[in-house]
Amino acid sequence: MHPADYNVPLPDDRTSVVCLYCNRAQDIGRRAMTITCRYCNKSLRLEDLRFKEYQARRSIDTCGFVTVEKKGTVVADKINCGGLIVRGKLKGNINCRGPVRVGPEAEIKGDMTAPVLEVGPGAVLEGFYDIGPKPLPGADPSAPTAPSSDNAH
Repeated sequence: MHPADYNVPLPDDRTSVVCLYCNRAQDIGRRAMTITCRYCNKSLRLEDLRFKEYQARRSIDTCGFVTVEKKGTVVADKINCGGLIVRGKLKGNINCRGPVRVGPEAEIKGDMTAPVLEVGPGAVLEGFYDIGPKPLPGADPSAPTAPSSDNAH
């Protein structure tokens, strides 16, 4: 067999994802739809999910983006995702690793943790919102993030 016949991903065919459960990054093939975390052995969905109508779920877990379209309504106990776009209605507790974009006239009911939140005019948000970068696991939260400039000579 010729070496070019092997189906080995090239470095530019790889991407990095952070596990939803143990928060550890790992390299994966760009076209993978699911993987098993090599650290905690939990199954991870990588695909983007789009909801255009009413959906009730116990949980939604994906490292990809979750999109709720304008005519969509999603009710879930928990949503764990890599990014979130809401144009319709969403009810549930949200833990998002990436940006959250809430369109005009959209509704979210539930608690949310996310690094970035962008809200359009007329959107309705109900719940506790913890927005901002989170310290990396194992990092000392009391450690200064930047060197102090108080020691001027």
